[in-house]
Amino acid sequence: WLDCDREGENICFEVMGLALPQMSVGLSWPEAYEGRVFRAHFSSLSPVDLRHAFDNLGHPDIHQAHSVDARQEIDLRLGCAFTRLQTQYFRTHFGRQL
Repeated sequence: WLDCDREGENICFEVMGLALPQMSVGLSWPEAYEGRVFRAHFSSLSPVDLRHAFDNLGHPDIHQAHSVDARQEIDLRLGCAFTRLQTQYFRTHFGRQL
């Protein structure tokens, strides 16, 4: 079970990247993603919520997954830039003490 948020959607596509090549192509549903995948969205394990999720199956959302990829890239780039800025600042101001 994957989280019912963008991160879960991103993990869903990572899992599908590994699972789809191993899945039988003999079974296919035209309304499913890649003909073989549905996504159930639920936030609790209560029977009512699970029944609602399985009665309203959806598709994995590639746009949400891509938004997570973009955020991760931005986080990495900003983190590297900030680390470099801190390093330069501390070397300039506290170089002899370090």
